[in-house]
Amino acid sequence: MAPRAVDFTGRRLQPEADAHATPTRDGAAEADIVFTTAADVASVHYAIGDIHGMRDLLDALLTMIEEDAAGARKAIVVLGDFVNRGPATRSVIERLIQGPTDRQDGWIVLRGNHEQLMLEALSGASDAAFRRWIQKGGFETLSSYGLGKKDISPARARRAVPAEHLQFLDALPLSYAIEDFLFVHAGIDPNLPVNRQTSETMMNIRAPFQRDAHKLPFTVVHGHVPSRSAPVVAPGRICVDTGACLTGVLTAVALRPSLPPRFLQTPAQRPTANRHGKL
Repeated sequence: MAPRAVDFTGRRLQPEADAHATPTRDGAAEADIVFTTAADVASVHYAIGDIHGMRDLLDALLTMIEEDAAGARKAIVVLGDFVNRGPATRSVIERLIQGPTDRQDGWIVLRGNHEQLMLEALSGASDAAFRRWIQKGGFETLSSYGLGKKDISPARARRAVPAEHLQFLDALPLSYAIEDFLFVHAGIDPNLPVNRQTSETMMNIRAPFQRDAHKLPFTVVHGHVPSRSAPVVAPGRICVDTGACLTGVLTAVALRPSLPPRFLQTPAQRPTANRHGKL
C-alpha cells in the first residue's frame, strides 16, 4: 500500500505521478517523504510516542499539549503504533479520527508496524497474518471491539471492526518532514539517502538506525523502541516511546525552531495489565 501525503491540516493531497511508491529489488517499496513548506509551519510541533491503546493517557497528554501551547498555532504528530496491546484501541482510533480540538491546528497521524499488522490481519489474505497480529496485541484490540476470547476468528474480527476504522488506517502516511525534522515511526536506514528509504524500514528498523549515525539533513523523530526511564536524545534522532502500555507514561516532544526539544509526559501510573510482560 503506497503511503498517502498529507498537508499541514491533515487533508489528503493528490500525489504527483512520480510520487507513488515504487518497487525495489528486495520487494519493498520506496517510501514517499511528505514535505511541508516553511509557509505552512506551526510555531511548535508536538510529536507523540507509541500510544498502544491507552486512551486515558492520550487524553491526558493532549490536555497537557493544549496548556503548553498556550494558544500558539501548533501541529500534533502521532508517530504510529497507537493500536494493540492496551485496552482501548477502538477508542483511540475514534479520537484520532476526530482530529484536533482547534481545527486550525495541524494533525498528522503516521502508520507504524502495529497498524500495518492490523491491516494485514484483517485483509483476509492470510491466516498466518491474523495469528501474528493476535500474538502481538491484536487480542486486546479485538476485546476493545467487544469480542471475547471464544469469539475471535478472522471472519468475526472483520465484522467487528468498522470499515471507517480500516479506511483510516489504510490512508495513513509513513512520514512527515518539516524544516529540520523528519517524523517516522521506527527510523530510517542510516546508509541510504532520503529518496531510497523503504516503507519496511520506516515502520520496522531497529539496531542499524540506533547504532549508526545517519547523514541526512534532519533530526529524525521516532518511536518504536521503548525506554522505561526517559525519552532518548541521540545524535540525529529523538525517540519518544516510553512504553505507555507497560509504564503508564506517554511522552511527547515539543519542537520549536532554533530551540532545544522539551518533553511532556503523563504522570506515571499503574497501567492496565495485559499479556505483554516486557517492552
